[in-house]
Amino acid sequence: MLGRGLLIIIQSLLLLAAVVLATDKTYRVRGSIVASDILSDVSQLATRAQVVLNGGEHRAFIQKDGTFAVDNVKLGDSLLEIASSEYAFPKIHVRISLKEAVEGKEEEGGRASIAARYVQIGSEWSDNAPVLAYPLRISASDKYDFFTERQGFSIITMFSNPYMMMVGASLLAVFILPKLQANIDPEALKELQGGTKD
Repeated sequence: MLGRGLLIIIQSLLLLAAVVLATDKTYRVRGSIVASDILSDVSQLATRAQVVLNGGEHRAFIQKDGTFAVDNVKLGDSLLEIASSEYAFPKIHVRISLKEAVEGKEEEGGRASIAARYVQIGSEWSDNAPVLAYPLRISASDKYDFFTERQGFSIITMFSNPYMMMVGASLLAVFILPKLQANIDPEALKELQGGTKD
């Protein structure tokens, strides 16, 4: 009696261990950064950039030749980004799913299918976008420019300053208005002065 109960407990534990091991299977997302007009030498990027999956859930370094591999990625949807302080890269929606079993064949180990698509932040992840080739080949889309050249001296810029406009209007009132007042007809001047005294 005790032997049979022990056998059932051992079988239950083995079944539970098999289920846990089957559900915790992880995969690897591979790719490379390729040279383009914007980024001509990929080896310069290797020390300063990382591949980030799901906002930091997984990270990977970029090798000197531009290749990368993100390990321990579970089934499902992920957002792949290249974190670089000098270059902008497109964001990629990565979907890892198990391949459908072929008729009459059971695939061992659960072969995964990886579908990657470009995505824009703030928009829905769509299956209508074209699928990228795997392993991923990503190129820089832009170079960040944090510094702007200082503008040189310009008279137009100086006089378009609001403070200079106020100074100009004050000078106009001080010097030009008294001369205009001298040219006014004396009767009109008395009429204006009489209107202000009332």
